Amino acid sequence: MMNFKEMMLTKWIRNKAADIKAAFKEDFTKNSELTAEQRDRKRSRAVSRITAGMMAVMMLSSMFGITAFAEAATTDGGGDGVETFNTVVQFIVDWVARIGLVIGFIGAIQFALGFKDDSADGKTRGLMCLASGFIVFAVAKAYDMFTM
Repeated sequence: MMNFKEMMLTKWIRNKAADIKAAFKEDFTKNSELTAEQRDRKRSRAVSRITAGMMAVMMLSSMFGITAFAEAATTDGGGDGVETFNTVVQFIVDWVARIGLVIGFIGAIQFALGFKDDSADGKTRGLMCLASGFIVFAVAKAYDMFTM
């Protein structure tokens, strides 16, 4: 003979199994065949699964942390990393300036074609492209003002 706690536990397990079976069935049913309440439950289950997955990934990725220490720069060539970084940045700045000039050149061509076609929109776009190209060029050439 089962006592009251065992009966309640058995009833809870059966209800939980029925809920899981219904949820599984809802998850593989088209949304158009579900009621609004079933779609909401399906959506909330999907959100909770995505959230749990993201948290699991974050917790696992935090386990792979590595402590690193930077080496102090010395006078005998320890600052090579800074020089390399500055060289790369200067290379990028030079190419941004060149790209700015190319954009300005394209803008000048668009402006000239706008005059040829007597198109106000073409002239406006050409002047805007020309100005933006020169602005990019000027900012790239002003890089030295931003360095220490």
